[in-house]
Amino acid sequence: MQVDFKVKMNEKLYLRNPDGTEIGKQIIKMGVKMISDLGYEQFTFKKLAIEIGTTEATVYRYFENKHKLLIYIIDW
Repeated sequence: MQVDFKVKMNEKLYLRNPDGTEIGKQIIKMGVKMISDLGYEQFTFKKLAIEIGTTEATVYRYFENKHKLLIYIIDW
């Protein structure tokens, strides 16, 4: 028996649902790792984009700023 579990997030936290695309899932996964490793102050969307092999603009299509990304991760 397989059970699927999906968390509904507050839509005001993101511009585009990161759970709906592979790049969005990478943003969340690597964002958690980088915030943990670097700390919130040293973490930037530019560094995140380099790690996942995309552009900074792509990250901004999902989240307005790193504060909203952090709140998304905490709520999740």
